[in-house]
Amino acid sequence: MNTTAMLEPSVNTFTEPLLENLRKHPKRLVFTGGEDARIIRVASWLVQEMAAAPILLGRRDIIRRIAEQNGIPLDFVRIIEPAKSPDVPVFCERLTRIQKIIGNDEIDVCSLVVQHIHFAAMMTLYGQADSVIAGNSLGTAAIVRAAMRYRHDFQHPKLFGINILHIPEFAVRYGQGTYFTADSILTPVPTVEQLAHSAVETSKFARHLLGHTIQTSMLSASTLGSKPDLPANRVQAAVALAQAQIQQEGLTTEIAIEGEIQIDAAISHDAYSMRVKPSSIRRPSNVLIFPTLDAADITTRLLNLMGSVHSYGHILSGILFPLAMVTRLATEEQIYGTALIVGNEAIKYHHLYPEGTAPVY
Repeated sequence: MNTTAMLEPSVNTFTEPLLENLRKHPKRLVFTGGEDARIIRVASWLVQEMAAAPILLGRRDIIRRIAEQNGIPLDFVRIIEPAKSPDVPVFCERLTRIQKIIGNDEIDVCSLVVQHIHFAAMMTLYGQADSVIAGNSLGTAAIVRAAMRYRHDFQHPKLFGINILHIPEFAVRYGQGTYFTADSILTPVPTVEQLAHSAVETSKFARHLLGHTIQTSMLSASTLGSKPDLPANRVQAAVALAQAQIQQEGLTTEIAIEGEIQIDAAISHDAYSMRVKPSSIRRPSNVLIFPTLDAADITTRLLNLMGSVHSYGHILSGILFPLAMVTRLATEEQIYGTALIVGNEAIKYHHLYPEGTAPVY
């Protein structure tokens, strides 16, 4: 047995408050890819920190063998083999109902239920878990296809993903080091309505996790028409729509949305003063909304190459329960931080929907 592999979990100025909050309100987090040493170690960390009750989906003997080989304790870590679960029949009934609602009742529902992502979704819908972490053993496309069956509003089929980047150097240099970015995984060229929706929802998500007022920038290669040849009117229209939604929801004292704006002006006080206007009260942006998938993906991947950058997510927005996707290359620290995020999202979810009031099908 490898008895030296059980390292201490690492936290930073962003994740430490999330950990403390989860210790006060522990949640049940279900990991769909339980046959993974990274996931098993993260689950053990969550128990060690008294932050969550982790649930691993997978073959019990395989998970126990991996844990033993890596010296990872499994105390208070629950393991479920979906195909052998007595809940499969009732989950089949629930998913059949969902399939009829979305107009797709010609599939073998029970073959879906035993797939880990769907089984985890059913656990949350039946109150057996609070959040889902997937992706370490399943590609993004498969998770998104599954998640589409559990979205809040079937009239708006497009989902979007939120990434969180914690950059210590930026905190020192610009006074702000944690950034919520969208959308870097799903929609190649968002419409005006999609851009506005992602700006508003990402801002509210950041407001919940950070606990203070949010400055949101809707990004472009132009700042307030500085490049007239650039087709930035889509972002300009989205800014106006997002601002109207914030005002309608009475959130103008908590969230400020601006744009279109270049990324250096969004982050740097000096660049903002030069490109927009001098301001001693405007704080650097917490939320960065990218105009296209290309722009978001390239920026996020480039920043992730910096060894000091901490990257978490993706968090899928528009789902009936908190759901995060980690990549198959995710480190244990990234998975751990992402678990803390969706655990905190579950706290908000339970405040919004007390027992028995959550949206159901």
